[in-house]
Amino acid sequence: GKGRTLAGFVVENIARGRKKHVWISVSSDLYEDAKRDLRDLGMGSYAEKKCYNLGKLPYGSLVGGGSSSKASSKSRRKGRRGRPAKAKPVNGDFEEGVMFATYNTLIGKSAKGTRLDQLIEWCGGDDPESFDGLIMLDECHKAKTIDLDKDGNVVKGASCSQTAARVVDLQSLLPRARVVYCSATSVSQPKNLGFMSRLGLWGPGTEHPSGFNQFLDGIDRLGTGAMELHAMHLKSIGAITARTLSYSACEFEMIDGVGSDRVRQVYNSSAELWTDLHSQLADRCMKLQEVEMKNKRIQAIQDRDETLTGDLLYHQDLHMDSDSEGEDSDDEDEAVAEQKRLRRKFRNRKPKHLKGLFWSAHQRFFRSLCIASKVDKAIEIAKKAVHEDGHCCVIGLQSTGEARAKGAAKSSGIDLDRGAGALGDEFVSAPNEDLKRIIMQMFPLPPKPSGVIAPEFLNVLKNEEISDTEDETSSSESSSPRVSSTGRPSRRARKNVASYSELHIDDAGNDRSKRKRKQPTKKETEKKGSKSSKKRRSSASTSSVTKESDEESADEESESDFTVELSGDDESTFKKSDDDTLDSDDDDDYSSNKRTTRKSIPWNEIPLEAEGLVSHDDQVEHERMVRYRKHAEQVKKWLDTVDNLELPANPLDRLLNELGGPDEVAELTGRKTRQVKVYDAMKDKHTVIYEKRKGDGPMDKINIEEKNHFQSGTKKIAILSEAASTGISLQADKRVQNQRRRVHITLELPWSADKAIQQLGRTHRSNQSSGPIYKFLISDVGGEKRFASAVARRLALLGALTQGDRRATGSANSLGLGSFDMDNMYGRRALRSIYDMIWKSSTVSVLDDDTLDGANSLFVEALKNIDEQLSRALEENDDWENNLIPYDVTTQAESTHADFMYNLLTGSCKGLAYDRVHAIKSGRSIPSFMESLANGTEDRDTVKSKIDLEVKAAKEAGLNFNVLCNIWLYDVGVMQDGKTSTSDVPKFLNRLLGMNLNRQKYMTQYFLKSLENEVNSAKRSGTYDVGIRTLSGNNIEFADKPRTFSFRGLDAKDDRVFVYRVDQDQGTSPETAIELYNEIKDDSSVPTSRDEYIRRGDRLQIVSGFYVDSRNFWRKSPKVFLIINPGAHSHTCITIRPNVGRRTRHKDDVRAMLRGGNLTSVGANRAMEIWKREFELADISANEMYQFSCPGRHKQSFVFAGSIVPILNKLLVSAGHSGNDQEKKEFCVVRVETSNSMSDGDNTEKEASQESSDSENDEEEANEVEIGVFDSVVGGQEDTGKGVARQSDKIGASVIRGVITKYKDDDKNGDHDPSGTFYTKFSDGNKLKMDAAQVTKARKLFEKEASRLVAAGMPRVDAINSLEEFTAAGVSVKSKIRQPILGDGEDEDPENYEQIFEEKFNGKVPDAVVGLMFESKMVFARDATNNTVEVPLHEKVLMNLSMRLMSEGVESARQLYNLEKAECRDDNHAKFGSMMKNDED
Repeated sequence: GKGRTLAGFVVENIARGRKKHVWISVSSDLYEDAKRDLRDLGMGSYAEKKCYNLGKLPYGSLVGGGSSSKASSKSRRKGRRGRPAKAKPVNGDFEEGVMFATYNTLIGKSAKGTRLDQLIEWCGGDDPESFDGLIMLDECHKAKTIDLDKDGNVVKGASCSQTAARVVDLQSLLPRARVVYCSATSVSQPKNLGFMSRLGLWGPGTEHPSGFNQFLDGIDRLGTGAMELHAMHLKSIGAITARTLSYSACEFEMIDGVGSDRVRQVYNSSAELWTDLHSQLADRCMKLQEVEMKNKRIQAIQDRDETLTGDLLYHQDLHMDSDSEGEDSDDEDEAVAEQKRLRRKFRNRKPKHLKGLFWSAHQRFFRSLCIASKVDKAIEIAKKAVHEDGHCCVIGLQSTGEARAKGAAKSSGIDLDRGAGALGDEFVSAPNEDLKRIIMQMFPLPPKPSGVIAPEFLNVLKNEEISDTEDETSSSESSSPRVSSTGRPSRRARKNVASYSELHIDDAGNDRSKRKRKQPTKKETEKKGSKSSKKRRSSASTSSVTKESDEESADEESESDFTVELSGDDESTFKKSDDDTLDSDDDDDYSSNKRTTRKSIPWNEIPLEAEGLVSHDDQVEHERMVRYRKHAEQVKKWLDTVDNLELPANPLDRLLNELGGPDEVAELTGRKTRQVKVYDAMKDKHTVIYEKRKGDGPMDKINIEEKNHFQSGTKKIAILSEAASTGISLQADKRVQNQRRRVHITLELPWSADKAIQQLGRTHRSNQSSGPIYKFLISDVGGEKRFASAVARRLALLGALTQGDRRATGSANSLGLGSFDMDNMYGRRALRSIYDMIWKSSTVSVLDDDTLDGANSLFVEALKNIDEQLSRALEENDDWENNLIPYDVTTQAESTHADFMYNLLTGSCKGLAYDRVHAIKSGRSIPSFMESLANGTEDRDTVKSKIDLEVKAAKEAGLNFNVLCNIWLYDVGVMQDGKTSTSDVPKFLNRLLGMNLNRQKYMTQYFLKSLENEVNSAKRSGTYDVGIRTLSGNNIEFADKPRTFSFRGLDAKDDRVFVYRVDQDQGTSPETAIELYNEIKDDSSVPTSRDEYIRRGDRLQIVSGFYVDSRNFWRKSPKVFLIINPGAHSHTCITIRPNVGRRTRHKDDVRAMLRGGNLTSVGANRAMEIWKREFELADISANEMYQFSCPGRHKQSFVFAGSIVPILNKLLVSAGHSGNDQEKKEFCVVRVETSNSMSDGDNTEKEASQESSDSENDEEEANEVEIGVFDSVVGGQEDTGKGVARQSDKIGASVIRGVITKYKDDDKNGDHDPSGTFYTKFSDGNKLKMDAAQVTKARKLFEKEASRLVAAGMPRVDAINSLEEFTAAGVSVKSKIRQPILGDGEDEDPENYEQIFEEKFNGKVPDAVVGLMFESKMVFARDATNNTVEVPLHEKVLMNLSMRLMSEGVESARQLYNLEKAECRDDNHAKFGSMMKNDED
């Protein structure tokens, strides 16, 4: 595993004399794992004595350990960067060893300094640049949220996490450190690579010297396949190793359609409530905009010292913030004050922020319902796995719902710091708490007038706040602190997860976080309680502010988004800033000492009618009271609706308690408290209590305890959240007692691919006795596929960045998520297509009648909606079109809906509208039928038959599925208003979450069917993108050996660029054509009959099949086509020809050919006759024509492969590409796989034999010898040069490899055959003499070790050729010297500039390559004499590149050859002399 590999790096570097190393990971729990990995490599004593946990050490200098040496004295006097040292040296010996730290530790700081400074000082003391040890960044994806400027410096802000900034600083401050980036997931986007500065992809000396941003521009410039190309380059130079455990031992099951009837009912009711909230959101935003505009006018007038008009004065007084909610109680507590302050904040939201809040809350709410719908199924599977199948179970969640439970506990009066408290009979419902909180935040009550008794439901408002933006990914992706609207870091954002935070350590090493908070004195308590109704008048601006008393500190019990949580020496008290809300009850007109005394009145008894109000003040006060009552009534109605929904309980608490409780279930989460159901003997029933999690040890070790309980078999079920998804091992490890097979249930898919892999990797790890059984639960909520889509897409990108091939990951498909990848180019095309059909009310749909058979109730529902709208329009007169937009609309929601129905019924559905108007006048409206059923004048069957007739007539008049979709999308905020993005798949799927489940099902099917058609269309046309374009055709092969170039001189003399000539038969054989034809006949989604279409006017429809163009000017043969129409969703057709293969053509062009009579439909037999003839005629070059406009099918392409990434920009510039986005790209990244790569073994042997012959002929220039084939039979002299190995007796169980340097036939070992002595030399420097038996044993061990390396993925040639530096002259070492094309002096001739950097190719031609292909076309270029010549584009690239490198002074291939030859001669002399000396000895 990764940990063992990192430990191996430590062992190697210790052996090389490097004494200090840094190991950084995500959790302090992994400190013990790091020590375990070192112990497993034979470093047990070192692990115990020389491994330190930086987070457990006090702040201070770790250099010198309190000694009086000059170095330590100097270090104490002056800190790094010239700052005075603030801390004394820490007691202890830290002169060498491994310093372990977490990413949280890196960002830690105190008054005595920062952890980063402490670590830098330990690494290098006064000279950190001398540090050459390891920096191992385990789980390095934690640093991926990075933003760098053009100079590579960190740009601090929301887009850059503190963790990433510290990781970048650490690498820059220790420039000679050896850096290892280690992660199970790495990154899934190129922009997240910024912290990996040591990869050598950007910076001085690379193709992107300006830095990381230039590298990103290069990725964008290269286009599709750029990520794969760079990943393969890194693998080729040994800078990246991407491996994965085999999934062969795992089982995968995708359980789709999971749900329960009760949750479905709750979901549909919730969707109705959210639709109502969405309609009110428009009014709320409009009113906020009106208030903002008037406030700006008032401010402008006041700035000019002018008098306000009566209207503006009335507006100012009406909206004066004079919230007097606290006057009802003399001892107002802090929670009430906090709620008042938050309400003021929510009242003044910007409309754009309000919409973002709404949709992000909308997404979270329905996601929580999706999870709740799967809990019953998860419990059923877990119980079966444990009790019937004999397995153990791991259940994966992302969120715990602890924050909502805390809110419920606080509102119940439970003191969370004092331990347990009773919540009631049932678990707290997280969706219920969320929804109530959202309603109060989205629609806060206006300022409460004086004398009004506030409603009790105000207490549901909690102190947490939802995100300000509609973020499609988890906010936990970034480690940067959240900032409240006041500009201060959020207290909640600063709070670390339990057992994963750095402890606060003082100088003595004590944990300060365990100290009790100071309790307020009685005097302080009285002072807080008597916080008066002293109010101050506010300005007229909307954002009013509150000034709180200085006594309010950050240690208050109620969490607030406006305070910062600090501890230890960092604890301090913050005052509110000036932009906090000010109360305004001290206004001259409204202050308590001047307002007319009135009796207090409950909010719901405020009179709605004005009686005898004459003065301005009384009118304003009455309107304020009426507004307050109406708004409170609306909010109360919503809150009552929420309570009536009976929303499900928190999934984690249900799972924990129904699977056996804390005694049977191991909980590995980040929460500190939880809900537990216990039996109350006094009441004789079970009660839910709120208690702190507890274990045998400290709180920060509780997850380790729970893991050990699970691994020992004490607990058979484990529940895993995101907080424990990294680093914890729960697999069936051979070293643990619990050997039951793991059943891993994924209840909640994470928001990103890397988190998904991290969580799934807890149960599938190295050294396991059995692979896990994965069960993915996907609910029957269609919109939940959005979350699976995000994960599947990121998995594909993850593979492209790490393995060089997004197909090679296999991750999405292996994990059962391949079918959910919808957020891609095909998904965007499908979405644009269905939007186009929906907004045009197209009669064509990709869903067939069978699929829509159960949607009749939805048609009735839509028709009822239309009839109601038209009936209201007909009430005044017959001018129903103008009446569709009434004059008496009072709200923005009504106005928007009227506009929508007007555009629908007078636009694409005008025919339907006229038909329904006639039906309504005839008494056949759907509402009238339903009314007759309700009042009992007609029975159910009679009404149903009448409604069915009306629906049938409406369908004939234009009511179709696309009209229904248009109405449904409007209800969830998707309209044809120019603002809706027609290609935003995540947003579309998020909106689907808010639909009724029945509607949602059909909309999801509509989208998925369109997506399927788009994918099938791309596959048939040969344009399906899997990252890198793969050359396709009837036959693909390389023509001869590639040309080989060394373009980087001495900077990288081993880098080679190969230019392959690819012969591509791009035609389509008759056999392939008939297979495709039979395939489309069997595919119901591809129309092959005109009867499948509904004709619209005289529009000609395209039927898939064979067509022939038989016009007279085709002299040798008619042109035959196979045309495939993907369906109504696509604007293009696939046309297939015998000579050029597959192409896409716009349907209008195909229709023009059909309408003009150029194409005639023919049967398959006739088509095959013509196809075979054309296929034979096209057996010529693509540059030739066998008849007019019919080129041959054989095409030549040139592909640049090998080490092209370091010269990528030079290649593109040499091709004349400027980098302009609007410029046509004449290049692309391609994959070439030869047609005979899997079957032509004879040719491979023939080529290898030919290469061997060529090498022998070039013996005078090639110093080439080969290591012999493994043979355990010892023969004597012929064994010289063979590999041997021996077991180390010092470093664990390591195997030391070596080589037989010579054999001496001295007959000293008469008992063996041969009887001579073998001289060997090993990689640790030891030289040993061996007899035949010992050599035989050493040879077998060497072969075993080499086989193990090959099995681990190392090429065989590397496994047996790693002994070069230990062999003497004359020993068979494979060391080829380059063979330049030009001889001495020829490389100085300008006429030969194209060949100056070229050398002979030595090696085997591969079966497949990936590289850069330039278009096959002729272009003009300048030769060495500055003449204009016409050459192929790839030749122009070589010419321009060679001339540029010559001008830069890059060494030619001949110069490199001469240098290598001289070095080889010197080495041979030195080795020969050493061997002679050994002989003398």
